[in-house]
Amino acid sequence: MSIRKKLLFVFILWGVLDLSGGAVVAWRKTRTEPWVRTKDPVTHHGFRPLESQIEQYGSFRRMMYINSLGGKDASCREVPRVGDRPRVAVFGDSFAEGWGLPYEQSLPGHLQEVVGKGIEVLGFGVASYCPSLTEKWMRKLLDSGVRWNMAVVLIDAGDAWEETHEYKDFIEGRQKMKPSNKPRFFKLKWYEYSLTVQAVTTLHQFLFSKKQALSDWEVVQEGNIWKLQWLRKPEAKTWLRDGLMQEGQAVERILKMGREHGFCVLLVTYPYPIMMALSWLENEHTRYWKEFAWKNSVALADVSSEFAEKGTRPEETYRKYFIPGDFHWNNEGNNLVAKALVRRVIEKIASP
Repeated sequence: MSIRKKLLFVFILWGVLDLSGGAVVAWRKTRTEPWVRTKDPVTHHGFRPLESQIEQYGSFRRMMYINSLGGKDASCREVPRVGDRPRVAVFGDSFAEGWGLPYEQSLPGHLQEVVGKGIEVLGFGVASYCPSLTEKWMRKLLDSGVRWNMAVVLIDAGDAWEETHEYKDFIEGRQKMKPSNKPRFFKLKWYEYSLTVQAVTTLHQFLFSKKQALSDWEVVQEGNIWKLQWLRKPEAKTWLRDGLMQEGQAVERILKMGREHGFCVLLVTYPYPIMMALSWLENEHTRYWKEFAWKNSVALADVSSEFAEKGTRPEETYRKYFIPGDFHWNNEGNNLVAKALVRRVIEKIASP
């Protein structure tokens, strides 16, 4: 056998063994390791209480902790259903959850820091929630005896898509979810557990990280773009209107729950990087919620202006307040929003 054939045989054998080893590792995870994220028959998906897990997010890893109430926290701690001081509950999607960041760097974490120890802040945000799912999550918590004095509800510009497309069947009762928190084999991308794939990925990131950093601003403008089609495509305005109406009905039910259970509500709207790039901080989404807040006499904080610093280009603002290559806030961005909300929170808590 020639040297060339021997080398080819060695490479093929290594590849087979390496990929097989990665598949075995992934398969064992599906059998032994629970995920903190779980399907839920009431809310479609959510968190598993008192679980922790290392989550991979882009190029970095962080620890995720869930408290006894099912909210992201700084540790897997027991939280009483009724607090001994005024309590603020933060609801919403990945922006409220603090996607990609430890709890201390999330919006609820920073809000706790700025309001002080006299007020308790709990994070109940879950990635990919829309107002209809948030309402179901609130009702589930209230039915279990959890109480709060104020609900801060983040309303995302992509929620209309989720209401009319992604979760439409579940919201309308045509899709049923069975509780499950075990990772599925193919969803794990088992090949990524291969040593060869990990080595190639690390080398690629090292060689092209500088080039990628230069294009982050352009790349991020396409983030979640399918949910924001209405910014550029007039034909998307139909489902946008339907989605906004559905969102509004869900928030009206939240306001009714507030009256029944004695908590006030603060709605929060915020921009995506593409809105900053196109100078469309004022748009159909923000106008709808301003009118909704006026009609329903509910407090609304539009933090878009916080991301429109005078004399600063949108790209510079993005690099300062967002995760590189992503449309979510970084530590500084969450701190910025928390400081923008603190006065409204304290005022509402003092005189709901």
